[in-house]
Amino acid sequence: MKRINFLFAVHLHQPVGNFEGVFEYATKSAYLPFLKAMKDAPEFPFAFHASGPLWEYWEKHFPQIFDLVTEMVSRGQLELLGGGFYEPILAVIPRRDALAQLKMMSDFLDDKFGKRPRGIWLTERIWEPHLPELLAAAGVEFTLTDDYHFKSVGVTAEKLLGHYITEDNGHRTIIFPISQDLRYLIPFREANETVDFLIHNADRTGERALVFGDDGEKFGLWPGTRKWVWDEGWMSRFIGGILKNRDIIRLYRFDDWLDTHPPIGQVYLPTGSYFEMSEWTLPAGLAAEFHKKGRELKAANKMDEWLPFFKGGFWRGFFTKYPESAWMHKRMLHVSNELLDSSELLDSELPTGEAARALYRAQCNCAYWHGVFGGLYLPHLRRGIYDNVLRAESLMNDRAGKLPIARRVDMDIDGCDEVILRDGDLQLFIKPSDGGKIAEIDLLKWERNITDTLSRRPEGYHRLVTEADEKAHGGDTASIHEIVHSKENGLSRLLHYDWFNRRFLTDFIFGENLTPEEFHSGEFPEVGDFANRPYEIIDGPRIHDGNPQVTLCRDGGIYHGDNRTRLIIEKKISLLAGGGGFKVKYVLKNPGDSPLELHFGAETNFSLMSRDHPEVHFHFNDVSLKNIRPGETREFEGIRGYELHENADGFRITCSCDKCRLWMFPVETVSNSESGFERVYQETSLLHHWRVVISSRGEQIIRLEWSVGSID
Repeated sequence: MKRINFLFAVHLHQPVGNFEGVFEYATKSAYLPFLKAMKDAPEFPFAFHASGPLWEYWEKHFPQIFDLVTEMVSRGQLELLGGGFYEPILAVIPRRDALAQLKMMSDFLDDKFGKRPRGIWLTERIWEPHLPELLAAAGVEFTLTDDYHFKSVGVTAEKLLGHYITEDNGHRTIIFPISQDLRYLIPFREANETVDFLIHNADRTGERALVFGDDGEKFGLWPGTRKWVWDEGWMSRFIGGILKNRDIIRLYRFDDWLDTHPPIGQVYLPTGSYFEMSEWTLPAGLAAEFHKKGRELKAANKMDEWLPFFKGGFWRGFFTKYPESAWMHKRMLHVSNELLDSSELLDSELPTGEAARALYRAQCNCAYWHGVFGGLYLPHLRRGIYDNVLRAESLMNDRAGKLPIARRVDMDIDGCDEVILRDGDLQLFIKPSDGGKIAEIDLLKWERNITDTLSRRPEGYHRLVTEADEKAHGGDTASIHEIVHSKENGLSRLLHYDWFNRRFLTDFIFGENLTPEEFHSGEFPEVGDFANRPYEIIDGPRIHDGNPQVTLCRDGGIYHGDNRTRLIIEKKISLLAGGGGFKVKYVLKNPGDSPLELHFGAETNFSLMSRDHPEVHFHFNDVSLKNIRPGETREFEGIRGYELHENADGFRITCSCDKCRLWMFPVETVSNSESGFERVYQETSLLHHWRVVISSRGEQIIRLEWSVGSID
């Protein structure tokens, strides 16, 4: 009689920084119903992984989940899978942190359920060839990756029906290939189609094994699945269909399978993740072409034939695709190194304590990349990273004492030094190589990076925005990889792109007749070479009269056709006493023999989480008594400053400046999500600009200052 072996694994995760309401909705819609359904099917063994953020949330709000898991573990039905506790990409965090996170999860599961996991769920199934050494050091016996990894090195067809052994410098681990066919069948096709697929792969040896491993969110949280899986009974039909055919379909836990079956052979996998990720990591143009070619191969039924040769990018490509991701990642690495330096640990010890836990939370993967989920495009997820980076720094600073700091360091490892200015509860990171901008402003007391900005850039899927069908999908429930839908009308009009990195204090020399609409769109006449070109450090960084400061300079130009007029801009950035704020002094120098007339602008951006938050507003005392929300578009004349009230977190920022015109608008992106294309507020832009006439060999000074204080 023909038989097939079936190994079933489910992974549940919600990211650090996500809204508590999402945790609750996901638990009630998908996680709890799934666990209850499995509890009622004790003959159906399965492997189960939940990330640390979920375990922490459930412990406070859904203790019944612990009861369900305990019951199924005790009767041998449920196999616990480990992993990095806060769901990091293991390959891109320091080895010591990866070991600590793996140990934290194993210790947690052992403490709560009396079982140490033998295998792990590999975050986003991101594999790199050096991982066997790390996993072996952590005591991990096995993990799961997608069959796409295997197909890339010629392991196809029936050779995928089992597990393999791999190694790195003699350190071994076991890898199970996850069936992409099963990922696309479950639960998006009728349950009997999964049963038929399993039976179709059965043979007389009975030694073949098919592996399913995927996100548990597809069982009720993804669009349309709650109705399909639970209300319309898909899960019941699936479990019933599998158990009804147990004479052909034999169910195994992964640990039991390993104990009774040898590996098929040895394999060495390349870097990679699931197939869709190889598209998402590519630059926009290449991603669109990759997607198009993939559709052509599928339509011609040639994808399986060409898959070993059809490769896109790999996960680290997000660091070059999105500078914001690279900066956030390198800030996390910087904190990890600082923590190690401050801990005085022995070589065999791993960092622990509150600062270490904050660091590990900052390693949660979701905010560092973007695919079909919002990821990097969601400000609250990025804030979850920065809040924990700053919490770890604050804890370390409290131990070391809050002494003023003014120093150079290549923070983002791009070969160019950044400048750190810190005093009291204020910290600035300045990037001379990118227009002398301030890359990050941290209010340490409030653990807030108020310049957690994101530039508007093309995405490979933007060509689909204008084609999106706004009607609900009919027929079978669609996979999130197949959804093409817009959440609101007219999103294509928001497809504007920035040619510069949108940070704080971007210096522009505008052409004639600039309009607010042009500046907002990113398509405006700009005749200088300051906004995205390097500045030099000409003084400092140093502490002068107790105040950290640095002076930058660019000997640049203004261009009209082929004619270049020389202009020198000096930018001095100084912290106020005790870190109560900072001030900027611009000196615009005309080294020429003729007067120079120009339109100079300094753009600032504040990340304020929401365009309409009732507790966040601007106040322009010079011109209006009205509170202005971050999402409003405004033009002001004769402004000498403003106040930003962030009542939600309890701080106020007061700006004073030389009299100027000021334009204000929300910066919004259009990005993909599991439920379709959506508009996302990223930050609020405030452009200070002046008409300036500089005499021959003369100079013009412009001053701005921002102070920070608590709201009583």
